[in-house]
Amino acid sequence: MADSLNRDLTEALSALARGAPLRDGAAELLGALGYRSRRTADAGSVAEFLERLDSDKPLTDRQRALFEPWRTVEIVFQLTDAEIGGRPGLFDEIDGFDRGRIESFLFLAADLAGSVHTRTHLAETVRAVNARYAMPVVVLFRHGPSLTLAAVHRRTHRRDTERDVLEKVTLVKDVHLRRPHRAHVDILGDLALLGMIQSGVRDFDGLHAAWEKVLDIEALNRRFYRELFDWFQRATAACRFPDDGAGDGSTERHVIRLVTRLLFIWFLKEKKLVPDELFGESFARQALRKYAPDSTDYYRAVLQNLFFATLNTEIDKRRFSTRSRTTHRDFTRYRYRDKLADPAGYMALLRSVPFVNGGLFDCLDDFASAGAGGRRIDAFTDNVETHGKDLDVPARLFLDPGEGLFPLFRRYKFTVEENTPLDREVALDPELLGRAFENLLAAYNPETRETARKATGSYYTPRRVVDYMVGGALATALAQRAEPTDEDADFLRERLGYLLDWEDACDDAATLFRPDETDSLIRAIADLKVLDPAVGSGAFPMGVLQTLTLALRRLDPDNALWEKLQKKRAAERARAAFDTRDEAERTGELAEISRIFETYRDSDFGRKLYLIQNGIYGVDVQPIACQIAKLRFFISLVIEQNAGDDPADNYGIRPLPNLETRFVAADTLIGLQAETASLLFDDAVAAKRKEVAAVRERYFLADNRPKKLECVTEEQRLRSELRNILENERKTWAAARERDVERKAERVPNPDARARLLEIERRGLAKRQRQYDYALSDARKVAEWDPYDQNAHAAWFDPEWIFGVADGFDVVIGNPPYIQLQKDGGRLAARYENAGYETFTRTGDIYQIFYERGCGLLDPGAGTLAYITSNSWLRAEYGKPLRRWLAERHSPLCLIEMGKDVFDAIVDTSVLLVREGGGADAGGRS
Repeated sequence: MADSLNRDLTEALSALARGAPLRDGAAELLGALGYRSRRTADAGSVAEFLERLDSDKPLTDRQRALFEPWRTVEIVFQLTDAEIGGRPGLFDEIDGFDRGRIESFLFLAADLAGSVHTRTHLAETVRAVNARYAMPVVVLFRHGPSLTLAAVHRRTHRRDTERDVLEKVTLVKDVHLRRPHRAHVDILGDLALLGMIQSGVRDFDGLHAAWEKVLDIEALNRRFYRELFDWFQRATAACRFPDDGAGDGSTERHVIRLVTRLLFIWFLKEKKLVPDELFGESFARQALRKYAPDSTDYYRAVLQNLFFATLNTEIDKRRFSTRSRTTHRDFTRYRYRDKLADPAGYMALLRSVPFVNGGLFDCLDDFASAGAGGRRIDAFTDNVETHGKDLDVPARLFLDPGEGLFPLFRRYKFTVEENTPLDREVALDPELLGRAFENLLAAYNPETRETARKATGSYYTPRRVVDYMVGGALATALAQRAEPTDEDADFLRERLGYLLDWEDACDDAATLFRPDETDSLIRAIADLKVLDPAVGSGAFPMGVLQTLTLALRRLDPDNALWEKLQKKRAAERARAAFDTRDEAERTGELAEISRIFETYRDSDFGRKLYLIQNGIYGVDVQPIACQIAKLRFFISLVIEQNAGDDPADNYGIRPLPNLETRFVAADTLIGLQAETASLLFDDAVAAKRKEVAAVRERYFLADNRPKKLECVTEEQRLRSELRNILENERKTWAAARERDVERKAERVPNPDARARLLEIERRGLAKRQRQYDYALSDARKVAEWDPYDQNAHAAWFDPEWIFGVADGFDVVIGNPPYIQLQKDGGRLAARYENAGYETFTRTGDIYQIFYERGCGLLDPGAGTLAYITSNSWLRAEYGKPLRRWLAERHSPLCLIEMGKDVFDAIVDTSVLLVREGGGADAGGRS
């Protein structure tokens, strides 16, 4: 039955490709799904159709512009209970058939000029049509070689049951008419009417709900995660990797890192930036001298060369290693020439792949030799017998038709556009993949793995919750930051809520603000500092990026104000540069800003790039979590770029920024002790710290490996100088204290009394010396922290030292972990008991001290915290210290009890938004 349906669908799509009349072709496609009706009408010309739409509820000028690509429009048919009931075996044979609230479906079809149309444009068009009909309208768009089917979710108005509210539009987008993707055929097949009847559909309300279920991307994501997790378990059992030095779970980390790299490549493949043929078994058999499913040669010669020597190397610098002393540790060179059947041909194929930069494809092997302490983490080496002997990644894990990763990917449709609350595509988008990774992280984390495995895909924070929390926190923060207006702050916040609301706000939201308010808001957005202190897969920082991008798009649609502001700030940085070289780089940055906005004038690329550069940060104790968060941001930037044809211009792709200094592996809950902070933030080290910060900023923008290595080397030099300064400080401190003791003794005339005083004072001095040395040891560790080591994490966190944020964050937002402090013999309780938290209780949970730490990281008197956590602290005895602390120190803005629905009955949750109330620092210096 399924095979027959698939054949009928494929033939109907092919007929549309051959130029079948639109109404006939659309009717044939719907007929293959079981939807047939003679109830139709002539829609007339597009102009006549729009005139009828206009008669009831006039279209705005902006809505009219949505229909400009329409060339023809057809009413395919209206499906009612009469048509369905007249067919044997359908609704008329179901006992208790109910007409329901929705009494029919209307199917429209439109031919569009041009072959490429954005999801947002199609979704807004469908919304404009549905707003003028009482029944659901499903629209089929034929554009170029593709078809898009779009439906809108309708629900009853909560106060007026006679009205519907139009919510999100869901699209099955870009179905290729001649060569449809398997996933598209499967999705269309799931919409077949007979299957819905057999599953219990009784009326059009039920039919509408059944369509919703088929088009539910959450269900799609859960199915993908379950299959990915099964593969993950097979891979961790089958693979062997060198120890990455980060403790237990090395194999799991390696596999997660591998999946992040391959998924990013899969998105590049969707943009036609990487050849599809690389990922098939036929290519492996042809490209390798000896192909075997259990061999590692495919991983080494095909995938590692793609990762490190292609995506991480500029096009004109790609070549094979000569295996000489000068190139054998140059990880931008191709390896494994002897494993390839045609090395030159393989290189020629990869010439079509752009250089992407960004750190995701940095080889994690050290340049130092093994004898000098160097590590071989990726083991990208021609010296396989010595340095690659611990690497075993069988080809079957990727290529096996039944259980391989690439056949799994091919069963799903990927989209490079992020879904939003307003429009979504039935495909795997970067946000959904982030959710899958959130679950992989939970499964890998020893603290949560059993719960995550039982949950089978429910560990992430749902998008609707993220959007609500992000919108509320940003509206409050921007209302605080924006310059005063004539109206009160509550009215400004109300308008900001409208501006930042995905579901209710339209693009006329900008009209709510005067020009001077718009200028002030754009400056406020540029100044915002937002932190997720337990970043996971990056859901909240990504939500912040998307929401602020939405606000900029509405306030400044042509990017003129945003570009002017970025140039002004780059010029200020150039004037404040440390030396001639820095000044030249800053001047070059001005030219680069001009080029970016010239190239991406109508894109969100410039908006996103400078939002990331200036104010979005994440911290997580797991280095692999930071890598996944960076992956989300890399994809978000790549999707805004359009590929070109010129390899000299890197095929139009701007190399990605380096996010190692924006997403950092560290223990958020351990701050710096006061004595340590006094050493590190003393005037003597201030200038050196400023130089380090400048290097890290250059690293963010470095667009090739030599520039990055130069920054890494320079920071190593500066950190060495910092250590020397600290050592000299110790000598200076000790000498000064000794002089203090001697001067004090000199004031005692009696020799015996003087000797006794000296003995007492020096014993006290020795104690202070030990305390100073302890603080100095801590300070050395901080000064030696290397942000570029992707496998390490800092056992402490200080926002000024790590991010250069001295005055606190405007927003701290996230979903802190839920782990009982007394679990595992009280290991976490012992770690944080003496960290200075007023809310600490050994019987409590780690998220409680995340509340205190998060509030301590806010801008005093102005910051906003938004967390979703377990709600046990609201009632349990162990929550008393937190309840008292929040009530005394902070101003609650919103508390919502979410129940068990958010995480599928794992835990009862609540969302809390509070404004910083000027309380004491939490967890050390913040």
